[in-house]
Amino acid sequence: MPTPAYISIRGNITQGAFTSDAVGKVYVEGHEDEILVQEIKHRIATPTNPQSGQPSGQRVHEPFVLTCALNKATPLMY
Repeated sequence: MPTPAYISIRGNITQGAFTSDAVGKVYVEGHEDEILVQEIKHRIATPTNPQSGQPSGQRVHEPFVLTCALNKATPLMY
């Protein structure tokens, strides 16, 4: 079973985003001002030499993507 992850964003963007009125039966007490994260994607690519397989450059970080259900904070994040 996955471990639930919650995120809060500065500036009160997530204030009241996870209340029982906003999300229904998935509401969890104590997380009213947070967003329930459903998926996290982050990839780090390390360039390698095709002949030796050894690293040949600096790591490249791709965007950090969070997937969340729609809630009160969603329109404020765009």
